Amino acid sequence: MKKGSYIYDFILFLLIALLVFGMVGNGAQPVRLFIIALSPLMLTDAFMRQHRSVYYYRYECFFLLFWFLWALAFFYKAVDEVESIKNMIYLAVHILGFLEILWAANKARNPQQSIKYGWLAFILLSIPVAAYEFLTDFHLSMSYQDTGNMLYVNGVHIARPFASVTFGNLNSYNTVLCWALPSLFMCNLYPRSKWEQTLGFVLMALTALIIIANASRGAILCLALMLATYMYAYYKFGRNRYLLIVVLALAIAALVYYLGELFLLIIERFSDQGMGDDGRTENLVKGFQAFFDSYGLGIGIGNYAPVMGDVYRVEFAAPHNLFLEVLVCFGLPIAIGFLGMFARLARIGFRQGTPFNRNMLLFCLTATLFAGIVDSNYLMKVPTWMFMASAYIYVDSRYNHSPL
Repeated sequence: MKKGSYIYDFILFLLIALLVFGMVGNGAQPVRLFIIALSPLMLTDAFMRQHRSVYYYRYECFFLLFWFLWALAFFYKAVDEVESIKNMIYLAVHILGFLEILWAANKARNPQQSIKYGWLAFILLSIPVAAYEFLTDFHLSMSYQDTGNMLYVNGVHIARPFASVTFGNLNSYNTVLCWALPSLFMCNLYPRSKWEQTLGFVLMALTALIIIANASRGAILCLALMLATYMYAYYKFGRNRYLLIVVLALAIAALVYYLGELFLLIIERFSDQGMGDDGRTENLVKGFQAFFDSYGLGIGIGNYAPVMGDVYRVEFAAPHNLFLEVLVCFGLPIAIGFLGMFARLARIGFRQGTPFNRNMLLFCLTATLFAGIVDSNYLMKVPTWMFMASAYIYVDSRYNHSPL
């Protein structure tokens, strides 16, 4: 095991576990305050002492600095200056948070396990709140959706219970649950003990139940594809293949039996709307138009809603697409650099990784692609950056300090 300090393992754990507070504090969310408090220590250690994480992740360091300076250079495009300044601050803090994960991982004793336990803590702490919301239809004050939420399907209004916990809306909560799935898969496929494997199975079942109960088509699609990658990895590397098939069959049967009405609702939504969505399609078409109108340089940070709403007359100006958000707001240079981060991730996993690292790469890339079409304003939310940083640590074999 690599020698290091457990304080950095605790830092990694907190950077993930604090995500459970979601929108509590609005701009001054606990995880953002923790990132800001850590930044002097990280910057002093990483740059003044030329820490090896700076050298190993020099592409990420230079690109993220360039991204921030690019956003600053195009600040003159700001439609709402207050909103754009707020987004600039968030971008700077989130970049620091991403780099702090990489920095702390290089100094921790077991960064992969610390990050995994942070995601498990997030799920454990959020599930009781979600269960209470489903049972009582009572939601926290930061929820954008009201009690008594209804769906209109085939001319009929159907009650739609939901859970958003501290994230404001069910799509945001579902997205973070999808970000947590690779860590749960790690528990099940590579457990450190029988107790951890059992906990992983229980949490995975409860997480899947919440995503399904929230009845978000994008999140359900992501869950289905994530489970497909999990079954592939389990069937290839798991210890009891037939047990997996039996457990999954029983779980599906139980869900259909006890949540039959909910499944009918989901089936109706898919049959009626498929994966299509007029609002998403409009954002996609008009988003590319705005991109070309900006000569590929982007419309500017914090400008998506006002520009797409006022200039392009988009009815619901929310991209619901991580990569569209990057392309439209920041332009082609940043979009290419952003994709370069995932290319780097794949290169690390395939060229240097063990079967464990390659499986985690598969899980994380699937989660990025499909959880990246569930929510909006990804870059202004801390979980997006914490998930991307977690993926770097999971995929890099230098952090495989436990027998796997």
